[in-house]
Amino acid sequence: MAIQTTEVVNSDTTVYTSSDNSAITYAAFTNYTGATISIDIHIVPSGDSVGNVNCVAKSLEITSTDTYQLYAGGEKLLLSNNDFISAVANVATGVNSVISYTGI
Repeated sequence: MAIQTTEVVNSDTTVYTSSDNSAITYAAFTNYTGATISIDIHIVPSGDSVGNVNCVAKSLEITSTDTYQLYAGGEKLLLSNNDFISAVANVATGVNSVISYTGI
């Protein structure tokens, strides 16, 4: 298993790209500021681009110092080669992502 951390900014930010086939075992987005921040999260198949069709969370508000877990309770997200997870925040800094994944 491996971990990838990324700062989510106010433009499309790729927080994870699958190499071969992989399983996301944990995906969290943390607001480390003193104000509420809104984010959009997309799960994008290889060859596609970020858009409404692959949006899994739209204008998700993460309150001050809170964390949102995209997958929890033993769920897994299976990704093929070059599928990716993208996020965009309504501010330039203040949200980080932590993704745990394993090859399958």
